[in-house]
Order: sequence, then C-alpha cells, then structure tokens
Amino acid sequence: MIRFHVFSILYFSTAFVLSAQESIPAFTKTYTTTEINPSDAPLIDGNLSDSIWSSIDWGSDFIEVVPDENTAPSVQTKFKILYDQKHLYIALKALDPEPATITNRLSRRDGFVGDRINVLIDSYHDLRTGFLFTVTAAGVRGDEFITDNGNTVDESWNPIWSTKALIDDEGWSAEMKIPLSQLRFSNSPEQVWGLNVTRNYFRENQFSAWNRIPVDAAGWVSEAGKLKGLKNIKPQKQIEIQPFVVTKLDRYEAESGNPYADGNDFTLNAGLDAKIGITNDLTLDVTINPDFGQVEADPAAINLDGFEIFNRDQRPFFVENKNIFDYRFADNRNNLFFSRRIGTTPTSVSRNTWWRFCRSTPKHHYTGRCKI
Repeated sequence: MIRFHVFSILYFSTAFVLSAQESIPAFTKTYTTTEINPSDAPLIDGNLSDSIWSSIDWGSDFIEVVPDENTAPSVQTKFKILYDQKHLYIALKALDPEPATITNRLSRRDGFVGDRINVLIDSYHDLRTGFLFTVTAAGVRGDEFITDNGNTVDESWNPIWSTKALIDDEGWSAEMKIPLSQLRFSNSPEQVWGLNVTRNYFRENQFSAWNRIPVDAAGWVSEAGKLKGLKNIKPQKQIEIQPFVVTKLDRYEAESGNPYADGNDFTLNAGLDAKIGITNDLTLDVTINPDFGQVEADPAAINLDGFEIFNRDQRPFFVENKNIFDYRFADNRNNLFFSRRIGTTPTSVSRNTWWRFCRSTPKHHYTGRCKI
C-alpha cells in the first residue's frame, strides 16, 4: 500500500506539472523602437549604411518553425525599426554564407518566389488581424491583409509603400518605408503593436520567425511579439488620388470611300481612382471610368477553346476587400461574381466592320438596315 500511495503521488504530481507547463504561454519577445526626425530618415535603397540605423539595436535570435520547430535556423536574420509621425522605417538583414546562391527571381507583385522576409504588423494588437509586408531578395513587393488569426489572407490589398533589396557579401538586405496612413491603429498616446518578422530561406526550404510560432498554434497572428516605443502618433487621414490618361493611335493605309478607315484611329481615355479616409475605421473608395491600362498588363495567354480566360482584376477599386463578393462553387473553381466584366467594352461589331458588311451585301438582303 505504501508503494501504491507513493506511485499515485508521483503520478498526479507529474501530471499536474505537465498540465501547468502546457498552460504557460510561449515567451513573447519585445522590440522597442524610437522616433527620428523626418530629415534624418534613411534612404530606401537596400543599403543599411545610413548613420541613423546605428541609433537603435538589432532584433535577432530567430527561431526555426519549419522543418525543425523550436531550433536554431541554419542562417540568422536581423531587423531594426524606426519611425516618425508619418512613416515606419524597417531595416532587414538576411545573413547567408553563400550570397552567390541566393534565389532572387523577379516576379509580379505578390509573387513570392525565392528568398523573402515577411513583416507582420498587428497595429490594433487584437491578436486576430494584421498587415503583412513582404520583400524578396530581388526586391519584389508583397502585401496582404490578414484576418481570423491568419486563417484568411487577402492578397488583393495593395497599399502604397516602398522597399528595396540588395545582395552583398554577408547575404542580402532590404529597407521598407511604410506610411502610417496605410495602417489602422488607435488614438492611444503610447501604442503597443503586435510584431513578427519571418524569413523563408529558399535554398534549404526553411522558415524561421523572430517570435516563435509553435506548429500546433491555433493561428500565427496571436503568436506575434510586441512592438513598443510608438508614442504620440496620430491616425492619418488617408487621401489618395490616382488619375490616369491612356491614348492610342493606329496608322494604316486608308481605304478609298470608307469614312471609318481614313488611315488614323485615335482614342483618348481618362479617369481616376480615389481613396478618402472619413475616419480611422471608414474609408470612401471612388472610381471614375476605371481602365485596365492603368495597372500591370495581363500575362500572355493563348485561348484554344471557347471558354473565357479569368484573369485577375487589378484595378484598385475592384481589388480591395473583394473577398466580400467571393461566392465560389464547383469545387471552388468558379466564382459567381467576376468584376472584370464591369467597365469593359461590350462585345459587338465595330462601325467599320458593319460598314464593310453593308457595302459587300446586296441591298435587297438588308433593306436599309445598314444605314449608319
């Protein structure tokens, strides 16, 4: 009986200790930034030689997440953060003993190919939502709006910010300049934001983070560390106006007697997009005559069947928060709402083509319908 009681005590004591350890949250790192004068702001060129960067310490000691969770990664990463009343400045240093082997492929925006670093900012510190800014070793930008503790990612969010990357003898480095007008935060005189910096080391297929992200975590926004030192910053009134003008001139040999083929076809198209911040939580989006020519061109594609090619809509007005209209069916392959149909030229026979048809058709066949 004595042995039974001793064993029972040891068993329940061990179970209690293990249960207590499981309830202890992972250690949360804290990085403290400092305010600078706007005139001392670093030049965003990827080179970290600006003297202002020496005024603050590095954030480092990254922890591997994949494939070997909670171990030291094979290469380390460092970062620094400064701010003024209008912008957030971030310096990133990705160490690599073999810089010549760094994968730095150019791609479109949000094309995460090769080595990259991601900066998560949970400016409301609600542990559920955040803004993710990404830069690759080739300097390609990526930005995403995160909700549901990281389970929902809206890559259509395209804020205005700048970044540059540079490969050197120690690996590669990058700088970010993020306007505070692109973020949402409270009016508190002293802010505490959620912060995490992660790195994808492409050559080793390795993912590491500044603040540890357990593999069994329910999400990854709630696993971020803390950014402190932000004082007296005010939510910015966002006002962005993006006008555009598109012209087109076609020259060809004129057709005798054809008023619609005189040798010159000139078209002019203009419009604008605007984003106006009413409050810190309410933004008015406006578009006038949106045009596909104001954004990046679609990738080349050859359509050999009779079905429509569903290219992504890149126009700003139809991009942000488009997940509200995301109604997919047929194994998630089709969407009931396709915004690219809005504002496109209706598919119809041109006046020039119709005129040629009328000239080549006997009058008794069209009986006056070809009058233009």
